[in-house]
Amino acid sequence: MTDAPDASTPPPHDEFSRPDVLSVIQGIREREGREFERAVSEAMEYLDLDSVLPENTEGESDVIAEALHAEVPYFIVIECQAVRPGNQVGYDKLGQIRGNASSYLDARRQQFFTEYYRIVVGKPEFSHTAKERAAPDVGLMPVDSLIKLVELHKDYYLSQNLLKRIFGHIGIIETSFVESTVKSYLRNEIGYFRKLKLYSFIYLALLENPVSDKFNRRKKWTPVIQAIGQVLTFGQLFGMQDVNASEIGLAIRDLGNPFLRVVELKDSEIRLSTTSLRTIGCFNFLGRDIATETLSSINKLRGLKIEH
Repeated sequence: MTDAPDASTPPPHDEFSRPDVLSVIQGIREREGREFERAVSEAMEYLDLDSVLPENTEGESDVIAEALHAEVPYFIVIECQAVRPGNQVGYDKLGQIRGNASSYLDARRQQFFTEYYRIVVGKPEFSHTAKERAAPDVGLMPVDSLIKLVELHKDYYLSQNLLKRIFGHIGIIETSFVESTVKSYLRNEIGYFRKLKLYSFIYLALLENPVSDKFNRRKKWTPVIQAIGQVLTFGQLFGMQDVNASEIGLAIRDLGNPFLRVVELKDSEIRLSTTSLRTIGCFNFLGRDIATETLSSINKLRGLKIEH
């Protein structure tokens, strides 16, 4: 018989777990001094960067974060400053980070990195002078922007290549810039929002009566080619550009993934799985977005029916 584990013994470390996002955000918002630096380092770890705090901060920068998995690996030298509410982070950190940054390109980092960036993370906001003097080589990141980045990473698992676009920005890194950069990447480079629309059209095509507000019953097994034709019709109806059968086929394959369980495939036939849209919306961020987009498409379709 195995002895019960000692309650005082910490649970084994899960290599693939992520810190609680709320505690990461709370740390950035509330901590001061050296603890604020630690909170910023924890945020970098949450963003899947390897982050360290130099032991002796005198004459050194506060946090060093490395992106070894980027297509061109890079590291970030970070200064942190939190001032009292009503005050502003001044420009003094700019000279400090400009003087220190190159010293971190040591023999080890020279083997891995050809690029590095200088960032000052500050709260509550930066002074006008700091913003003016940030060019040509320092990014200024208010904590609200770092929090927004953490929140987006929670949902979309941002790659180190994408993070590079944000950390490589010179001057003030506004929350709006963070959000628009991420959304632009999702929209244009991986077509995330386009795929969501296709997923929703596939779901609609496999309902007996998608405009019904009473009971959206699923169709029985339907030939895949017939479902594709229905999706093409929805694409035209909703003004989706250049949609084709091949693209729809790939989207159907996505939805047949056993981790999503949105559709079932058998030979050349397809039907919705027995998992409800509400449950799909609870799977993960992708399930949530598919369910949300599908409900939006159903509502738009109902609106079109009323207009006609």
